[in-house]
This record gives sequence, C-alpha cells and structure tokens, in this order.
Amino acid sequence: MNSTLLNLPTKACHNCRRRRWKCDRSSPVCHKCLSSGTDCLGYGKLFVWNRGVASRGKMMGKSYEERLSTKEEAKTHDAPAITWESDLVVAQSQPASSEPADGSPTEDAKNESALNSEAEEDATAMVLHRPLVDPLVNDLDRHSRYYLYHFATQLCEDMVVYDMPGQNPIRDLIPATSAYPLLLHIIVANSAFHVFNISRNPMGQSAYQAQQSSCLVAYYQAVSRFGGPLQSSYRDALTAKTNALSLLAQNVASVTASNIDLVLVTILLFVNYTLVESGKDKWKVHMDGALSLIKLLGEPPYLQQPMSRLRLTILSDLLVFYVLGSTLSFSTMSKFVPDTIDLEPILRYAETNNYLSCPAPLLRIMLESFELPDSRDGASGDLRGHIQEQVGVLLQRALDFDPIAWSCDFEPASPFEDLKQRVRIASAHRSAVCIYLARVLPCTHPLLDPASDTALVNLTTLANDVVHHISHLKPGDAVFKCICWPLFLAGAESEDPTQREWIMNTLDILYSEMYWGYLHTVKRVLETIWLCKDRAESGADNCWVDEVKELGTDILIA
Repeated sequence: MNSTLLNLPTKACHNCRRRRWKCDRSSPVCHKCLSSGTDCLGYGKLFVWNRGVASRGKMMGKSYEERLSTKEEAKTHDAPAITWESDLVVAQSQPASSEPADGSPTEDAKNESALNSEAEEDATAMVLHRPLVDPLVNDLDRHSRYYLYHFATQLCEDMVVYDMPGQNPIRDLIPATSAYPLLLHIIVANSAFHVFNISRNPMGQSAYQAQQSSCLVAYYQAVSRFGGPLQSSYRDALTAKTNALSLLAQNVASVTASNIDLVLVTILLFVNYTLVESGKDKWKVHMDGALSLIKLLGEPPYLQQPMSRLRLTILSDLLVFYVLGSTLSFSTMSKFVPDTIDLEPILRYAETNNYLSCPAPLLRIMLESFELPDSRDGASGDLRGHIQEQVGVLLQRALDFDPIAWSCDFEPASPFEDLKQRVRIASAHRSAVCIYLARVLPCTHPLLDPASDTALVNLTTLANDVVHHISHLKPGDAVFKCICWPLFLAGAESEDPTQREWIMNTLDILYSEMYWGYLHTVKRVLETIWLCKDRAESGADNCWVDEVKELGTDILIA
C-alpha cells in the first residue's frame, strides 16, 4: 500500500533523532516518547524560539544575552530596566537623565533607544522561563490540573448533543471548583476514570490504519504536555470519589436554597461516574437521593420560576437517567417532580440538549408507563386486564409518534443542527419505546401475538427498524452517542446472528468514540440474553426481561 495515502511519517521524530533512538514513527505522536514521559516534538518542521537575535539596527545579528551584556556596560548611563509581564519583555523608559540641557539626545541615549526598540521588536522571540499558571489550578498538583483539562476538553463534550461555546452548562461549572472542593473531587473522579479507560487501550490502532479514534488521539496529544500518560489514573479516580462521597454526605446534611443545585449537580456527576465506570449498582442509590432533594424544589425557598439554565440542565439529565435507568426495573416508580414544577420545559430541554436526544413525547409516555405495575408479576383478573389495556393505549401513542412532524417543531441546539440525524435517532427511539412497552405484556397477548388479527406490533420488525435507522448514523455525527439504549433493546429482540454481530461491532465503535465503561456492561448483558434465547425451546416465551432481572444488579443503560 502506498504510505503517502495514509500520510505516514517518513523519518524519525525530532526527539528520537536527537537522542539516537529507534523511532516507531507512530502518528500523531511517537510511542517511544510517550513511554519515556517526554513531549514528542513530532515530524514536521521544528521552530525553536530560544536565542532570539535582533533583525535590524546596530545590534543586528547579536543575541538577547549579548544585548543584555551590552546594556550592563551602559548602566552608568541609566539604561532602562526590563521586567517580565505576561509572556512579553517590556522596556520601562526612565526620565531623561541621558539627555543634555539643550534637549538634543546624546550618542549613548541613541544607543539605549535602539536597544529598547529592538527589545520590543524581538520580544516575541524570547523564551518564557517562568510559566504563568491560571489561578484556578494554582494550588492543584500536576495530575489534577490535567484531569480538569481532560474533563473540559473531552467529557464535557460527551455530556451534551452539541458542544457550543458558552452553551455547555457542565463546562461552565469548572471555575466553581476553586470554591467548592466537592465539585472538584467528583469532576476529577470522572475524568481520572475516563483516562483509565483510555489507558487500557494504548493507541489501540496501528499507525498504518487510515482512521484512528479521535478521543484516543486527543488524549495522547494533550497528556504529553503534562508529563506523559498518567499511570495512577485508577487510584486517582478512587481517591477523588472517596473524598467526594465524604463531602457529599456533609453537604446533604446541611442542604439550603443556596447549595441545593450544587448538591444535585454533584449527584448527577456521581451517576455519570457510574456510566464511565461500568453502569452498574451504585447509580440507583444516587438517583434515589436526587429524587428526595427534587421534592424540595417544588416549595419555597427552593422553588425557581422560571428555572435557571443550570437547574434545567440538572433536572433534564436526571430525568433521562431516571427514565432509561428504570427500563430494566419494570416496577412502579415514584413521581419525578412535584406537581408545583412544570414538567414540560424539562422534557423539551432534555430532547434538545441531553446527549441521548430522546423526544419529549416519548419520554412522557415512558414516565406514564412507570405508574403501571408489571402485568407479568402475577397480577390477576380485572387488574391484569386493566394494566394491559393501559399499556395498549400507551403503545398506540408511541406508534402514532411522527418523527418528521416532531422535527418541524423542534428547537435546534446549534445553528449547524442536522435535523435528518435527529429524525433518525427519534425514529430509533420510537421503536425502542414500543419494544419496552410491549415487554410489559405477555408474549401471548393479542396485541403482540403475530397470529392475532388485533396485533399492534411485531417485535422483530421493531428491532429491525431500530437497526435500520442507526445504520445511517456514523462516528462523528452529533447524535451517534445517542444510539446505545435503542440499540440494546433491538439487540435484546434480535434472533439473527448477522444482526447480532453488527450490533456488537457498532457498540465497539461507540466505545472507541467515548470510552465509557457501561458499554462493556451492555455487551455482556446482551450476550447473556442471547445465550438464554439460544438455549430455549422453539416456540417458548423467550422474554429477556426475566433474564435481566435474574442478574440481580441495577444496570443503567444510556
């Protein structure tokens, strides 16, 4: 294969050539440099601004040090002092002690003026030997500084559909970390575990592959500026999480109107941490705690009318996790918000900004379904009939949802919004919601039985529809990160080995874009479901719901 097609380096990087190392010519950075903890200088032209020289005037051709020595000799003539300000050298002129009484400048004064002029002209060619540090991170160690940087540049982007400047409330929280250690620790925990996930897949792809994971490339490019790959990321994540838990307990015990949003956004980031880690177990505890605090928001002094953007973000994200996290519980859920809080703005904000992009009408249908008991759990007689009748009504509403008509009233999150992509993911969500609702019913129910004249849906057809719409999305699309939940429900119904393989491959691609650990859990749950399906007798009620319940863990699939 012609290497020029892949833009492969044709020579060693600058570091390896200087140190006479054997360079592996990896792109964008050399593995040899990364493993040694040095900053790879790359393969292109190397510009070194080190010993700047004057380009004109009497000092032309002389270096900065030579100019300084010349000026030392001229100190008897009160040469101006040079001080550091920001990253420039600034000449501070002093009163005219070098100027004679007649007002005409002396020869020495002319030389000093030339020196000052040259110092100003060549200031940008000087190396800054005393680096400036943002006061926000001034008291943090090197690892914590990188974790904040990583959170700002990678995780914040994953937590919204479109990451627009000034339009990401999660990133706007970062300056508050200097005043709120609780927020700092949970952000560091999220970022450190994400780095741990990435570090378990070092570069992942060969330099001879045309495409590389953008997330992986961005990490290795950035971390080299902080001393190379962080070997303690797992320990750092657990330490920060432990510190955050301790501080959270203190803040929950003394919650007030001034700190309730801080506590809630911390809980949201704890749920997010669970997704980055594995998507199992502890998220439910945090969600239950959040629901208790949300009840307070419906009464003074906690009530906000209208709600701030931060509170809208918190409630909309928690709402989506509440809905999708309840998918595998199949049990009656408590109300998400009190009656004094209008749910509609939260639903509309969620469909536009939450990174899962689930349409508000479908979220509302899901919320209403949580108020119904699972008819598979032994409800008898008239109660079972009533439940199944209500499920049929909700199922018909979901089928009637028109993604194209919905997109006409949709409020874009970005001027670059691609509504075709939104329609695709909305269509996938519609079929996934129908699968979820149908699984509340027994397989022999007339609404599901293919042999029945009253059947509303066919589960295999719904699964195929989800796969069809998701197949039109690709890595790099803003809504590609939204595919996991509908893809899981489609996979749970899949009987086709080829389709199953495609679903697994697509989940792998999504993981290489995000590196969130819950995607590994999704694959393992699907493998368990398929194994049980394949072992079941022909014609049996192969309902995967029971298999998931028997796993005995609270799983969050988002």
